[in-house]
Amino acid sequence: MKTTRLRGAAMALALTFALAGHADAAPASRASLEALFQLMHAQTMIDSVYDAMQKATSQMMAQDASKRGESVARQQIEAKGRDDAMALVRSEFNWSVMESEMIDAYQQNFTEEEVTAMINFYATPAGQATITKLPQLMQTVMASTQAHMQALMPRIRAISEKANADAAAADSAR
Repeated sequence: MKTTRLRGAAMALALTFALAGHADAAPASRASLEALFQLMHAQTMIDSVYDAMQKATSQMMAQDASKRGESVARQQIEAKGRDDAMALVRSEFNWSVMESEMIDAYQQNFTEEEVTAMINFYATPAGQATITKLPQLMQTVMASTQAHMQALMPRIRAISEKANADAAAADSAR
């Protein structure tokens, strides 16, 4: 019993020192984060994410609209609306807007030592391969997610229709 308490106290003390050491660590500098983001090809990665999102969303919505029997004209109008919305997002929320927010977020969450370790990794061939292959990885994951969501759409639609019917019934019962 005494040994268990002693171990618990030792672990608590070790955790306190570990956390205190991390709290005293210097936050990442702006210069190191800019270097990290450059190695990560952050601007290109953001563009790739938007491209993948737009492609996946367009495919999913087109398939769903086709299953609902919507006209080609309606599908084209909806597609243009989605494209216009994505163009707005891209113009207003691009890397030049995001960079300072990302620097703040990284400074709140990473120490200079941690960012230096990331820089060292991303400067290696394996790190650059990770960055290069990440957009394709994301597309693969999005395609898988899209397939799952497409399979769920009829059930989601049924839940929504039931909720609407129940709400209408509740309104008429007043």
